[in-house]
Amino acid sequence: MVEYFNFYYFLYIALALAMLLGLYFLLKGKSESTSKIVLLGILLASFLLHFFKLAFDFYQEWMPIAIRTITPENICAVSVLVYPWFFLSKKPLLKDYMFYFGIMSGIGATLIPIDVIGRSAADFETIRFYISHITLWVVPLLMVLLKLHTLDYKRIIKVPFLVYLILCVILANEVFLIGAGFVHIDHLFSNEIRNHTLIFGPLAEVGFLGAFFNALTPELFRTVPIGPNAGYVFYWPIIWLIIPSFIYFSIASFFMALPFDYRRVKSDTLLLLSKIKTRTFAGGAGSG
Repeated sequence: MVEYFNFYYFLYIALALAMLLGLYFLLKGKSESTSKIVLLGILLASFLLHFFKLAFDFYQEWMPIAIRTITPENICAVSVLVYPWFFLSKKPLLKDYMFYFGIMSGIGATLIPIDVIGRSAADFETIRFYISHITLWVVPLLMVLLKLHTLDYKRIIKVPFLVYLILCVILANEVFLIGAGFVHIDHLFSNEIRNHTLIFGPLAEVGFLGAFFNALTPELFRTVPIGPNAGYVFYWPIIWLIIPSFIYFSIASFFMALPFDYRRVKSDTLLLLSKIKTRTFAGGAGSG
């Protein structure tokens, strides 16, 4: 059974690291086309597993409601669905998203596997969970390590807007699922039952994360401001996340990009300092 910090918890983390290192040394020195085919194959396998999982008993037992799990109902589900096509794209921003958000969400789910805590380590759902989420961060990291994609820290500012667009897709999907009868209407805006992506507020299981985000979220976006429900706790869907996620995401992404883009960062920093120095001395000379 998987529990925090028990043998199986660390076993799956070790397997993830073994996959990362094994693939890196296997593909290092191979042609770019070979590396792309291998990584794309892994992404496509995860994509297909996302749909074929419905054939297994764990999902068959609660069909047809289980169909909702193959929709873009949370950020990791969206990633599984779009990463193969982002990987094939020639748009750098899409691959930037894969790298930054894939690593954040994938490693986050690997280290805090809420959905499989208390489940047998050998259950199909446990294995599928780890395969899907480990793929989300191992493949994008290898994509950069193997130089199949070049990061540019100047593009970081654009990535959060793509994140917000994807959150809107998830929200629209949630409304559809409720309208179609796949989710109980009482769970609309639930920050506990239907909340894998924090759209409706922070999860109690990760209270530290909620406090982290709430620190930069205006109270206006965490309560009902006027009317008969004034003062009630209500996290405005997506809106409550925008300010803290933009700040935290940009900072985290910068430090993630730094090991791969440090020469450009160093060059631009020295250039900026040179300009500041020049203007300072020019201003001093002018005042004299």
